[in-house]
Amino acid sequence: MDGTSGALYAIYLNSLVHSLRQQSSAGEATPKVWGAALKQASEALSKYTPAQPGDRTLVDALHPFVQTLNETGDLAKAAEASRKGAESTKGMKASLGRTVYIGGTGFEQVPDPGAWGLSEFFLGLAGLKSSEPDYEMV
Repeated sequence: MDGTSGALYAIYLNSLVHSLRQQSSAGEATPKVWGAALKQASEALSKYTPAQPGDRTLVDALHPFVQTLNETGDLAKAAEASRKGAESTKGMKASLGRTVYIGGTGFEQVPDPGAWGLSEFFLGLAGLKSSEPDYEMV
């Protein structure tokens, strides 16, 4: 992982581990414990990046995953919400991330790669099959 994504993942995962250790002192890491830990990790991440849903970044997939897992406790629903978040970046004007400084065209026709990759991870984690995109990656 290179670029900003690598640093963001490192911050997020370190915070997640710390949060899980605090939350699951009783032993079992339930969906409720995971949801709370993911939310705390997201809050920690927000101290290091201004990225919010709608900026065309991996946060567009991360935020709906965390929110849905907290609301439902259902990993599959959270993964599906993450995929919808990633799909929503298709056509979105980037305000942060690589697309802002690389420029060019064609990116409008595909989802943000960071959001898409993270949603793929969540689908795999949930044991769901990834659906093939209905467009060609450029």
